[in-house]
Amino acid sequence: MKIFIDSSVFLKLLLNEPGSDIAQAILEDVEYGKVIGYVTPMVLEEVCFKLIYAKASELLGTKNVWKIRESLRLSSEFRSKTLEVVRKFYEYIEYLFLKGLRVEPVMYSDWQKAYEIMRKYGLLPADAVHVAVALRVKANTLASFDEDFRVVREVRIIP
Repeated sequence: MKIFIDSSVFLKLLLNEPGSDIAQAILEDVEYGKVIGYVTPMVLEEVCFKLIYAKASELLGTKNVWKIRESLRLSSEFRSKTLEVVRKFYEYIEYLFLKGLRVEPVMYSDWQKAYEIMRKYGLLPADAVHVAVALRVKANTLASFDEDFRVVREVRIIP
């Protein structure tokens, strides 16, 4: 079975949010070869951004994105502390990659298909691209905790 994995699955696990046990089970299925998992560089970027934002918010005591951006730019010490979570995520992805996770590029044809999906279901562009890539690689399942995907009929949405 092929499964496209949305950023929310990684984030539930890595941020220890409610549902992290389900996210862990999904990712363990990839790890143990029960399914072939797919992500795109877009998914990896979404996870990295949210991990950086969460860690930076914790360290600075603010959710102000402009203050976070400034601190990342100006302070190498802050940047190092913040990017530690990205390093750990990178290592985890490398491990999953060795276990069979596939990082699939986004093609122009995916963007074209995504536009149709946006029009049909009202998804935001990034989510529509995820669905388009899932369809192209013939993933019959898309794992996401994002409720917006529930309207899509072309793939099964879990959990």
